[in-house]
Amino acid sequence: MPNIKDFKTALGAGGARPNQFGVIITFPSLITNFTRPGGQGGYDILVTSTSLPASNMNTTVVKYRGRDVKLAGERTFDPWSLTVMNDTGFSYRNAFEDWMESMNSRATNEADKLNPADYSRDIQVDQLSRNGAVLASYTLKDAFPINMSEIALNYGTDNVIEEYTVTFAYAHYTRVAV
Repeated sequence: MPNIKDFKTALGAGGARPNQFGVIITFPSLITNFTRPGGQGGYDILVTSTSLPASNMNTTVVKYRGRDVKLAGERTFDPWSLTVMNDTGFSYRNAFEDWMESMNSRATNEADKLNPADYSRDIQVDQLSRNGAVLASYTLKDAFPINMSEIALNYGTDNVIEEYTVTFAYAHYTRVAV
């Protein structure tokens, strides 16, 4: 029969914490006016929340003698989102708008870059330990933004920094356990 000591041992160094993460977004080269707040290296420090990617295994149903036989089907990957804190220079907001504009213009409904290699990029999400070591690393392959939420403006709101959400489509992810 397991006891509390076994339980604590199974968690390792206190269990993985949802507030210990880092995201690295590699913008396409066509985004020329972006300056990463906090410097060019490392994590995107204004990303305030995200998730590790989800995946689904669809089933294929085959009828056999009046029964449904379920077989593994195709694997699909849900869209992935992150929340960004808005700085006064709109650094990330402008970069995401330019990224989406390059895929399809708001004014002309034309795409500057029809080749996915020009507009899709890999995004890295790391789950970190409480001392900053990488516990697991996920790379979303060929990601591009498909939705950017509004930023609510309100005279009655104070002591709050603006945030917005960006949702990405991606082909699949790779995982590296450390």
